[in-house]
Amino acid sequence: MIEDLIKGVLVMKIKRLMCFFMVTLTFLVISLEYGCSARTPIQGKAISIEKPEFYLVGMGPGDADLITLRGLKTIEDADLIVCSKRAQDKFASYLEGKELLDSSSYKLSRYYGKDCREFKGKERKECESFTNKRNTLIGKIRKAIGEGKTVAVLGGGDPFIYGPSVWFLEEFADLNPVAVPGLSSFNAANAALAKSVTSSKPTKSVILTIGYSPESHKIIEDLAVHKATMVIYMPKDLKDLMAKLSAHYPPETPIAIVSYAGYKEKERIIKGTLETILDKIGDEKELRLYLVYVGDFLTYRRK
Repeated sequence: MIEDLIKGVLVMKIKRLMCFFMVTLTFLVISLEYGCSARTPIQGKAISIEKPEFYLVGMGPGDADLITLRGLKTIEDADLIVCSKRAQDKFASYLEGKELLDSSSYKLSRYYGKDCREFKGKERKECESFTNKRNTLIGKIRKAIGEGKTVAVLGGGDPFIYGPSVWFLEEFADLNPVAVPGLSSFNAANAALAKSVTSSKPTKSVILTIGYSPESHKIIEDLAVHKATMVIYMPKDLKDLMAKLSAHYPPETPIAIVSYAGYKEKERIIKGTLETILDKIGDEKELRLYLVYVGDFLTYRRK
């Protein structure tokens, strides 16, 4: 009877020790898994922290020193840099020792998402040429990412204001790309003018538009009816542009043209009115990378 009791007590103690051992072992396994996988609990769940594989970096306008610190850090962490030859020269000191892939974002963005069969003759051949070059670049980028490399595409200015590089984000959407903002030529030109574009009493709105073609000039004429501050990116025909603006703005409306915004040694500002600006410009062909500002904020004073 006593022997059976002793055996029962021993069995219970052994079971307790085994239970304690299993609990301890389970805790250690969970702890090791948590520490090795670098997972962070969020709302009761664990997610894997992975380094992004693809970046689009806004490099700013003008001189190289207008790039952001975040942009520099992204370049530093990237294994492969995709950029134009011009960008390679401009940011040579930052790209030293990096693997480079030459590209021309502006040309490669043309016809993106288009079916070349929609076009005829010369335009169709051009579409096919750009599409082939773009697909070759896409293949090289995906190969690099497949090899475990981090890729950064460098876009001028702020890629999201009339930038030609945004197509990269669509093409590589499956990689959850990270966009790094950059200064726009709009910001640089504002600084050159040293004026707030929303500072005048009657004007608190700003219209950003583009003037590459006759079609865009027609849109500008429609926008001019609002008489807001207007900033026009690189219009092709300034004479035609001023005629379109004159339909709604009075002749004394201040006009400013900022050329090479952000380039310390090249930056140039021409000021006048809707009536006088063409005479002050001289040879329009000398203007490069310019923005046209329209509005009374240019002459407004608080006192």
